[in-house]
Amino acid sequence: MRGQRQRVAVIGGGVAGLTLAATLDPRRFEVVVHEAQPDRVSGGAALGVWPSARRALARIGVATPAPAAVSGAALQTLDGRRLIEAPAPPLTLMDRPALMSALAAAVPSSVRHEEALIADPAGLDGELVVGADGVRSQVRGLVSPAAVRRRATPWVALRAVVPGAPDPREVGEYWGPGRLFGITPLAPDRTYWFTSHRSRLGPEPLEVAAVLAEASDVFAGAAPVIGHLLATPGANTLATRLWLAPPMTRYVRGRYVVVGDAAHATLPNLGRGACDAILDAVSLGRTLNRGGSLLGWQARRLPTTQAAHLGARTMMEFATSRRLQPSRDWLLRAITRGGEPVAPTG
Repeated sequence: MRGQRQRVAVIGGGVAGLTLAATLDPRRFEVVVHEAQPDRVSGGAALGVWPSARRALARIGVATPAPAAVSGAALQTLDGRRLIEAPAPPLTLMDRPALMSALAAAVPSSVRHEEALIADPAGLDGELVVGADGVRSQVRGLVSPAAVRRRATPWVALRAVVPGAPDPREVGEYWGPGRLFGITPLAPDRTYWFTSHRSRLGPEPLEVAAVLAEASDVFAGAAPVIGHLLATPGANTLATRLWLAPPMTRYVRGRYVVVGDAAHATLPNLGRGACDAILDAVSLGRTLNRGGSLLGWQARRLPTTQAAHLGARTMMEFATSRRLQPSRDWLLRAITRGGEPVAPTG
């Protein structure tokens, strides 16, 4: 019937799901966001937001803070020997809860939220079903049956925010065989730190204490600041195993679409997880608002995000290899640009 709103089911109320719900025109779309664990999606530590994602958020009325004042970003060996000094990347670090709150405030009141685990997305009513359901996505299998299962990696990660500004001389990433450590200011009075290391721990859920103990052993003998932060991690330290989405050649099939980690979950080395989820969702929403082609949207987003998927894994391999062999120019581009596109992404 003419004038009837199209029904869109969004599975997942995380960054990608809420960004899409905030972008879709409520005059044209009847949107339902299905989220199994609403309390969980509002938690987390810090997320990197590159300039392209900040511009996309600004288009839908979501403000982000200016990048933290950092004079530069150093790449160091684990014992603190400096390898490369680079200009500070234009990366904004945001508290994940703060970003989620800002996105929730931007979602129109007409959007319905349902607390539900969707085990069979094919059973949902609607002209469009969007999988914003992360690396474990059920929608991904409807788009690409061969890509339904996430892929394990040997890596676990720790993330934490602690009070106090970091010493500028200690800001940057520390690379070594099988492990890396990062330190960066989150705000004038807070520090964000993160680790990745090859782990022998069992399956999820991971106990933070067990991962911290393993990391303390793995990073023994590293720069003193690393030992100090691992010994005083803070109450809200997160421990996660790192998983990958399989490489994909399509994000759209019929009425099914995947965005964010459901489409291209990757390793965190380029800081593009939240950024690309935002860009996926805003560009998809704007495409739908103007009646554009889903396949055209796919053609714009798939090459960029699959390249970042590969680039982040390559960066991890370089960072944790026994020899740091990538060229200086390659490293400088990766550190300071994080895979940012040259042209606007729409």
